[in-house]
Amino acid sequence: MTGTKQSKPKTPTLNYSIEARAYAIVGVAAHDFWVLRDERNTVLGQLHGLATNLKNEILPIGRFGDQLKFYHFGPRAILFGLNPDDDLNFIKAHQKAMSVFAGNADDVLSRWDNAVRAIPYLNSLDVAYTPFGIVGLVSVNSNTAFTLLGRLMDLAVQPFPGYWQPGWRNVNKILTAAELASMRYHPRDAMPVV
Repeated sequence: MTGTKQSKPKTPTLNYSIEARAYAIVGVAAHDFWVLRDERNTVLGQLHGLATNLKNEILPIGRFGDQLKFYHFGPRAILFGLNPDDDLNFIKAHQKAMSVFAGNADDVLSRWDNAVRAIPYLNSLDVAYTPFGIVGLVSVNSNTAFTLLGRLMDLAVQPFPGYWQPGWRNVNKILTAAELASMRYHPRDAMPVV
């Protein structure tokens, strides 16, 4: 070996991330949702499933007859045509949160954008919202949307310990396994990042 230094291979910077968050409801239940952050830890977007009435108004608590609608909030949402008047923030201090995926901007944004591109189709399904996680009914609610959006991004989806989170497993009540497989993020099929 000569006196030249060997250069170490560069490690890619993990500068963007997708995190799961739990919005506590009376300290017992939770509304789970996704958050996109950039290299400065700035929030670029939030993905939610929310109870929505027939007038397209977001409701704090859904009732029978309401629908589960999918929403994208934050600065990145504006790139996809979101009306800023509908931009909501569900991030609160001291929420439970866990980083689920981190990588370079292209890796993270292509996963995120895959879920965002599915929103118009998901909203066209007019999915009925199950209120209050009523025992005995198959719950389809915000936590179902959380799981579905996570799977569309090809992320590991886990419930938050310590909270009641009805509906988080019931993705098959919205999409069939074949539909989910065809819509799920695949790195080889990634579209250019906006």
